[in-house]
Amino acid sequence: MASAAVESFVTKQLDLLELERDAEVEERRSWQENISLKELQSRGVCLLKLQVSSQCTGLYGRLLVTFEPRRCGSAAALPSNSFTSGDIVGLYDAASEGGQLATGILTRITQKSATVAFDESHDFQLSLDREHSYRLLKLANDVTYKRLKKPGGILQRLPGRLPERSGFFCAVSEGTCHHPRASWHWENHDSGG
Repeated sequence: MASAAVESFVTKQLDLLELERDAEVEERRSWQENISLKELQSRGVCLLKLQVSSQCTGLYGRLLVTFEPRRCGSAAALPSNSFTSGDIVGLYDAASEGGQLATGILTRITQKSATVAFDESHDFQLSLDREHSYRLLKLANDVTYKRLKKPGGILQRLPGRLPERSGFFCAVSEGTCHHPRASWHWENHDSGG
């Protein structure tokens, strides 16, 4: 009976997580289509008129690009924003309303610059001009979604039923399975072996 309740709970949570993810993606898409870039910047989810200040290769061959505001005076600072390290961002050409040039992960943000890591895959070569102007837009975060979905998927695939009061759900959601009673062979617990 407890097994059915756990399965029902996990299925419901995964369905709700999927709905939340879809709503977040739709909200971000709607922003891009219906709200001006200046308004997005004032909401703190877009940085406009950026130029490349440096490029280097980081861990695992990722291209690290540091963007700064275009210099209009002596020391330009980024506008107030809600960007944090780990955010997924889209890179766009500021001169056109065209599509996204690349997607990356914000690795560092200061008052004066934002550094983004782009994956250097074999079919993708990002070449950025230092004199060109770009914009960054915060995108829906896939990383959090995947981290939340993984434990539920593991629980759905477990054979047999979960022993009551095993604490297994906590161990899986934390990404560790070091609980003394946690085992991948649940049927062994049921048969006394």
